Amino acid sequence: MAPATPSPHHVEPREVADALTAFVNANIMADGHSIAADDALGPAGVDSMAMLKIFLFIEAEYGFWIPDEDLVEDNVGSLRALARYVSGKIAP
Repeated sequence: MAPATPSPHHVEPREVADALTAFVNANIMADGHSIAADDALGPAGVDSMAMLKIFLFIEAEYGFWIPDEDLVEDNVGSLRALARYVSGKIAP
């Protein structure tokens, strides 16, 4: 009998928001210009290339790609919104 494949565990939105915020501040934002989880991404200076980096981080960390139809303001307007979306997608 093959071993059971572990089911994905639930990750709290706060945990995802913390990981996304740390990633963005370390890899995207300029020194001295940090972003908070609730900041609107566009006005904070997060452009389309930066969003692609964030989506690649999500794919690497959480194992899925965000489909185009889900790329709406309610899901990707801030890192906290993105964290809620990601957490909901990886819930068991």
